[in-house]
Amino acid sequence: MSKKILVVDDEKGIVDILRRFLAQEGFDVLTATDGGKALQIAKEFVPDLIILDIMMPGVGGGEVAEGIKEDAKLKDIPIVFLTGLVSDNESSNYNENSKGRIILSKSLEISEQVKAIKRILKVDYGI
Repeated sequence: MSKKILVVDDEKGIVDILRRFLAQEGFDVLTATDGGKALQIAKEFVPDLIILDIMMPGVGGGEVAEGIKEDAKLKDIPIVFLTGLVSDNESSNYNENSKGRIILSKSLEISEQVKAIKRILKVDYGI
């Protein structure tokens, strides 16, 4: 069974690119372009990982993360914050101390973003 990933970003182009690359790697990809919809989808489908933009109109990424953390069945889902607020060099590395939360720069190569996602999910689809 393939892993489900929820991609949340108000920029449809980013959502489409990530959906395409992740689907090519064998993931089931769910998408949302706003925080409210993201919480609904997360509650309905319980993804294995959430890729979440921080700055979105309306319900922002921080609020979505709080909603996930407060929900008993969602609280352990790892979250990758994907943002333009940090540079490639400031992107964080996943490790056991990350507590399921890391930050990646939107400007980071898509292949590097996918590698980080695979490490978090502990899958090997040809890394």
